[in-house]
Amino acid sequence: MGIDLNGFVECRWDRRLDEDDRTWHGAINHAHLYDGRSYLAFGSLFGVRDTDTFRPLADHRGLPADVSPETLADMQPWGRDAPEASWITWAELPATDWDEVAEHANGP
Repeated sequence: MGIDLNGFVECRWDRRLDEDDRTWHGAINHAHLYDGRSYLAFGSLFGVRDTDTFRPLADHRGLPADVSPETLADMQPWGRDAPEASWITWAELPATDWDEVAEHANGP
C-alpha cells in the first residue's frame, strides 16, 4: 500500500500590518506542489517510509499548537495526534546540508 503526505505550506504576516495577528494561514496544499510519491524525500524530510538513507530533518514533531485552521481541517480524519504528524520551517530548509552523504545505500 502506498503512502502520501497531507498538509499545507503555511504563512503568517510578521510585518507591521497587524502586530496582534500572528496566526498561521494555509497558503497552498502541498499536494499541488509535487506529482507522485518520493519515499526518499518523505524519509529525508519527515522520517516516513525511507528511514535508512538519510537522517530525517523533522522527524515526528507532531502538529504545532498554533497550526492553521486549513491544516487542522486537512488532518481531520486523524486529529492532532496523527501518528506521523510533523512540520519544518522555511528557515530550516536552506540551513540543511543538501550534500550530506547517505547513511545507507538503498535500492538495487
